[in-house]
Amino acid sequence: MVQTDAVDVCHSEDWHMRTIFPRRRAPAADRDVGIPAARRDPSRPHRILILGGGFAGVLTAQEIEKRTRRRDDVEIWLVNRENFMLFTPLLPEVCSGALEARHCVTALRAMLRKRSSWALTASVKTIDLERQLVTVLGGDGHEHRLAFDTLVVALGGETSTFNIPGIHEYAAGMKTLADAFALRNRVIEMLERADLEADPAERQSQLTFVVGGAGFSGVETAGEIEAFIARLRRRYYPAIGADEIRTYLVELKDRVLPEMPPEMGDYAARTLARRGFEVLLNTPIKEVRADAVVLGDERREIGTRTVIWTGGVRPLPLVAESGLDCDRAGRAITQPTMQTSNPAVFAIGDCALIPNPDDPEGKPHAPTAQNAVREARRLAQNILARIDGRPMQPFRYDPLGTLASIGHHTGVGVVFGVRVRGLIAWFMWRGYYWSRVPGFKGKVRVAIDWMLGALFGSDPVQLKVEYDEVGLGPSGVRRPRRRFIDPRS
Repeated sequence: MVQTDAVDVCHSEDWHMRTIFPRRRAPAADRDVGIPAARRDPSRPHRILILGGGFAGVLTAQEIEKRTRRRDDVEIWLVNRENFMLFTPLLPEVCSGALEARHCVTALRAMLRKRSSWALTASVKTIDLERQLVTVLGGDGHEHRLAFDTLVVALGGETSTFNIPGIHEYAAGMKTLADAFALRNRVIEMLERADLEADPAERQSQLTFVVGGAGFSGVETAGEIEAFIARLRRRYYPAIGADEIRTYLVELKDRVLPEMPPEMGDYAARTLARRGFEVLLNTPIKEVRADAVVLGDERREIGTRTVIWTGGVRPLPLVAESGLDCDRAGRAITQPTMQTSNPAVFAIGDCALIPNPDDPEGKPHAPTAQNAVREARRLAQNILARIDGRPMQPFRYDPLGTLASIGHHTGVGVVFGVRVRGLIAWFMWRGYYWSRVPGFKGKVRVAIDWMLGALFGSDPVQLKVEYDEVGLGPSGVRRPRRRFIDPRS
């Protein structure tokens, strides 16, 4: 029986480089990180190293666990930058206060059940395909090298700015939990400032909100933000008039929700326009400044202090740097089985280009959460088939449909070919994503949040934590408080 009760930390020739191996009954010499996987002791379990703790990575690990309950010849190592999985479809509701932040995340260690499964909190630095090693940077500030027999690249993506000046410096994103917190604080801060502002131009700038990108993320964020502002303004900021709030939805393409049929996008655009949004199509964002955004070739300037960027996602550069065959966007090119140009490496999710064998035009599967759930199941089957010497099967799946929320209990979607909109679409959207929340406890917490939000509404509380001013931060280093200087001296 493989023993995995503890972890040995073996120092390599570099003092700052450590190699982590599970403690098991194996000769000490076999723990040398330089030994290729093919020459390791066969008594070692087959190590499946999964990079990324999103839908694709976590569900792949869970499916492998389910299929290897009675086996001790396979172990799973899951590496993620955070120690939790973020349920990204509900992120706009965290920003609007409809959902408690902790209730849209699940600890990775709670999602892996087998004793031979490990969850590591670290950032991936390099991938060495030749030596079958991955170098990660842990929270201790040291680099660790992890050997693997099978590698799953599920690193997801990062926000793509398309080299627009000022996006990184002045725009808010909607990709991470920190983004949702920052945007919520930003919206409340603008209302607080506007409530005291005497300068009409500055007040208007504070009450102007621009959302860049009219895909799923952009439309859902726009709908939630507008509903959030409306609720707060009516109850807590009566001095701010409804006509003072200005909201813009800016899209480079010629319609809203290009992933859906045109009539669904038109319905979403009309609904948002009735609520006060100015929907600007075929309009690129040229520049973002601290107090304005520049739009279109005519360089129209809109004064604003809040720009929300949801315009696109690109794979992490690390995927292309690893040496795998990639497309121009940097996604790993895979076979229909999700195997890459390296037989020991599979790719899944946003960072993978997975061909659809049933598509006559050869289009790949869309990088959506719905596809990632199904891809993970097939990938787990294929990895075990490769380990056991059985043939692998291509991934085939026809999406059930698409749904989007646009706030105020309104949604749009296509389900089993049927177009739905309004309240029923919103219920279906919430119902589907509620069913995908991990665990019974998670589902209960989300349901309670929704019920309390419907009963009591939102509140204008800003949750600010600045670790450079308060005691012990997450790094474990206690920082000194700032010295007070008497301005009269």
